[in-house]
Amino acid sequence: MSVQWSNESLEHGGRVIRGALTEMSNAVLAVFWVGDRPRLGTLTASMPDGTSSPIMGERDEVLSKIIGGRLASVRGKMALVSVNLPQDMEDGRPLLELTKRLTGESDE
Repeated sequence: MSVQWSNESLEHGGRVIRGALTEMSNAVLAVFWVGDRPRLGTLTASMPDGTSSPIMGERDEVLSKIIGGRLASVRGKMALVSVNLPQDMEDGRPLLELTKRLTGESDE
């Protein structure tokens, strides 16, 4: 069996923000970056009980924890989330939209 990734992207502020997500039997992995080549960034682990811990990095830690907490809660599994955004990109709303697209959530 191979790992299948869902991929989405959107343009924000003249940049293309990309996201990829895969779901395993016990965890959800999500990676977010800007540009054509995936880059590992700030990495956090979140549990369904609301516990969240940084693994590496600090620049995008809050955003990584927010997304990880949501994924862990909705899926009932551990969530590992990597966020690598440029230093001048402070708006996290596009990543929340990408997360919704990747998980198939709607605004209804």
